[in-house]
Amino acid sequence: MEKGLDRMTNRHKRKNKRRNITIAAVIVLAVIFAASLFLRSFNSGDTVTITVPEGASSSVIARQLKEEGVIHSKLWFLLRLSLSEYKGKLQYGTFKFDKNDSLNEIFETLATKGAKKNTVKLVIPEGYSVNMIKERVCGMGLCTDSEFDRAVNAEYDYSFLNVIPDDKDISCRLEGFLYPSTYEFYSDADAETVINTLLKEFEKQTKDLNIPDGDMYEIITKASMIEREAKLDSERRTIAGVIENRLNANMLLQIDATVVYAISDGMYNVDRVYYKDLKIDSKYNTYKYKGLPAGPICSPSIKSIKAAQSPEKHKYLYYHTDTDKNNGSHIFTETYDEHTDSQKQ
Repeated sequence: MEKGLDRMTNRHKRKNKRRNITIAAVIVLAVIFAASLFLRSFNSGDTVTITVPEGASSSVIARQLKEEGVIHSKLWFLLRLSLSEYKGKLQYGTFKFDKNDSLNEIFETLATKGAKKNTVKLVIPEGYSVNMIKERVCGMGLCTDSEFDRAVNAEYDYSFLNVIPDDKDISCRLEGFLYPSTYEFYSDADAETVINTLLKEFEKQTKDLNIPDGDMYEIITKASMIEREAKLDSERRTIAGVIENRLNANMLLQIDATVVYAISDGMYNVDRVYYKDLKIDSKYNTYKYKGLPAGPICSPSIKSIKAAQSPEKHKYLYYHTDTDKNNGSHIFTETYDEHTDSQKQ
């Protein structure tokens, strides 16, 4: 019985000890806080300039602030910071503080008014090929040609890339998957960061389309042709329907853009296609080889991807530019005779 009472007494003592330690800690923090407020009230409102080096920890920043008289307790600064919305967000750079600034004001200054890296805006228009993107990225000084080439040929962890055919006739493995949009990069971003960002945007844009990975390459190949051929949004699905009809009829697609891709190395910098160009021996030449070209011929927009996924149902097998309207529209016909007649008008 006595041993039981001793154990109860010891537990009670330990419990009281823990409680006393907790109370003492609260009192110490309260004293520090009160002292901080008290001492701050005597500040003259002088402005202090402090330079925080890049990579400085919160503890180093707190020490600097204390040495310059901006704060009066490093411990209280770090405790309040850990509980604030600015935790982990302090920047480096040169800052100005008033000695009467509150801790929240100090946190906000450190988190929002520090040094910012220079950024560059990269615009990738719809219908750009990998080589056109390369020219723009390298022209902005983000990387060299060789660095870009290495980045394009690097491995990236996206499921839609796993089903790209291992075909020597494919001009560039990532053709069609570098999503066209406007991006902002730090000026010291490397080529792989740029490529990975464009791939990630492609994944984001196509996620809700629920395209099976096994169908992705074919869809993007069709979408890339639609992107280069369609000038009007209203005709994207119509052109997609023509592609489907010609494939189902085992006809040559005869898409001019595929020839231009082949003869210009994807730069699309030729003014017109000549009869001799239609004979170029390339698996991208849909005037020479039946079926789809070897792969995508540019980066298509989400509008063209949706059109390729859901082509319009009709019987058109031919189309050509409507030169009378001269607005980028096309005249669609079902037979070759209709097609040639409409060109004579």
